[in-house]
Amino acid sequence: MERDTVILRAKWVLPISHDPIADGEVVVEDGQIAEVRPRSGASGSEVLDFGDAILMPGLVNGHCHLEYTALRGLDDRTPFFDWIRRLVELKAQCPAELWLPSSLLGAAEQIASGVTFVSDNTDSGASAEALARAGLRGRVYQEVFGIEPEPDDATILQTLKAKLDALRAMLARYEATERITLGVAPHAIYTVRDSLMRAVRRYASEQRLPLSLHAAESSEEVALARSGSGSFAEMFTQRKINYLHPRTPPIEYLHNAGVLASDVQVVHATRAEPRELEMLARAGASVAHCPRSNARLLTGIAPVYAMRRLGIPVVLGTDSAVSAGSLDIWEELRFAALAQRATSYAAQPSWRDWVGLLTLEGARVFGVDAQVGSLEVGKRADIIAVRTHRLAFMSMPDPYAALTLAARGEDVALTMVDGRVLYRDGAFTTLAPDALRAETLRILQGVGLG
Repeated sequence: MERDTVILRAKWVLPISHDPIADGEVVVEDGQIAEVRPRSGASGSEVLDFGDAILMPGLVNGHCHLEYTALRGLDDRTPFFDWIRRLVELKAQCPAELWLPSSLLGAAEQIASGVTFVSDNTDSGASAEALARAGLRGRVYQEVFGIEPEPDDATILQTLKAKLDALRAMLARYEATERITLGVAPHAIYTVRDSLMRAVRRYASEQRLPLSLHAAESSEEVALARSGSGSFAEMFTQRKINYLHPRTPPIEYLHNAGVLASDVQVVHATRAEPRELEMLARAGASVAHCPRSNARLLTGIAPVYAMRRLGIPVVLGTDSAVSAGSLDIWEELRFAALAQRATSYAAQPSWRDWVGLLTLEGARVFGVDAQVGSLEVGKRADIIAVRTHRLAFMSMPDPYAALTLAARGEDVALTMVDGRVLYRDGAFTTLAPDALRAETLRILQGVGLG
């Protein structure tokens, strides 16, 4: 049986798991990496030669909310409490039909910046369909909310199960069950009551579903958890919600409640205290670092240097376009690397380490490193090409430094998943961004938001 073979060539090949190859090529056969080698004279197959470019594994976006892409620019409030209250108001104004085109627009932005794996927390569930239709790989965490007494825990869990069943059926229809896995996201300690948080933890353990939750993100959240004071506490008083604060900081509460484990992703952790970091390390939990969102919402800078010293796995995430402004993971990479140097006064993580967070380390956190994250024979062909002909790349002999300090989304020339080209030189093969943009604007204008 004749194989479908493509040879990709570029000035640099970054396998990630091995040293860079100058003037190299990657051979793809039937969606799988067959060879990674110096440039050869091979012909007879389709050859894509990107010239002055870097071939590397597709990138991992460790935390996102694709469904909110259409709300970009509609919520510029600060600090964090005011921003999230406005987000709740915006969601209430939007019809359910908005979330799928909004998620698809976000997926297109991911593809165009070289992201091939997206970890997404979703309320509507639309992002799962968006990833499936776009041809992306990922993990979708179904969000859970419940801070008021009703509905009770059992009812919320029944609803959660029904949503997960619906997502599984949808992924099966798109033949995407191998590319996209599911998890559960009890949103945060200020939106999920204690009994529900524990119930979701038990359910997830029974069903072998990983967890993702926002924690230690803001000073308002810490004040609520520690002393039952601050903006969240005042809101609960106004709404007559009897919130029993745990008298500990958020991550310590999660530890005491038995929530932390190796299958847990803690998002943000900007306000994590030293002893909480030790709890995360002992539990084997990972952290999703979203520095642009944290900076914009005035919540601080996560202690990534300290996390890595303790062995806590860290991934980079763009968060939503509402908080970060864009879904360009390269901007996140650069901001993260420079902010950590500014706050830790250390040249660690190195440029190579930072690129690793977006590739092999990111894949390892989500348990897909045997499939993707590096260019190795036998792995799936999730590959991107980053052009390096702009002046900003001149005199940059280290490709890791070049990617961290100079790359941006518009430099991506190719995005491939499972050997299938999703994007090449500005053209999408699975999505139609212009039509999606028009549909999204029509819906927003219909509710007075466009």
